[in-house]
Amino acid sequence: MNNFDQLFKHATGKAEPYPYQRRFATNDVLPQLLSVPTGVGKTATAVLGWLWRRRFADEPVKAVTPRRLVYCLPMRTLVEQTRDECRKWLKNLEIGSDQVGLHLLMGGEDASDWDAHPERDAIIIGTQDMLLSRALNRGYGMSRYRWPMQFGLLNNDCFWILDETQLMGVGVTTSSQLAGLREKLQTFGSCQTCWMSATLD
Repeated sequence: MNNFDQLFKHATGKAEPYPYQRRFATNDVLPQLLSVPTGVGKTATAVLGWLWRRRFADEPVKAVTPRRLVYCLPMRTLVEQTRDECRKWLKNLEIGSDQVGLHLLMGGEDASDWDAHPERDAIIIGTQDMLLSRALNRGYGMSRYRWPMQFGLLNNDCFWILDETQLMGVGVTTSSQLAGLREKLQTFGSCQTCWMSATLD
């Protein structure tokens, strides 16, 4: 892929990205807030923007782009929709699971091995109860012996996307406190957070 527009067209089959999607993928700094209307491609912006930066951009951008994309959503149905879109985009781009892992974290799904290869690039999509509890070292629905491992992986070398924040309640406050603590205490690799909503105000 020579540029983000080419990657976007190949992945989605659409003519070209919106200007804000291009800026997300190509700016030197990742945004903390993204407020755009419903239906104009927030999910594609986050996933394909991260994918471009991590896999195809020039080396200086790759070096500062976190290894894991953690996509946090308030409801199971949104998690499943996002997973299906990601699966389609990765298939269209011919990116296999050995290059970028795609993992689901929500009740009833078996994602016990997502932490087995911390050195690999990965997209982790889940509900806020599953993801935020693990980031707080209190992993919901898992053995407490594994809490520290997933706590470490979700607080280091990650790009957190919190989508549909208007439905998250105290999850937004929790995520902002975690982001502040990561910045204050420092992390291994870059660990950034972006809050996304059509009603971010």
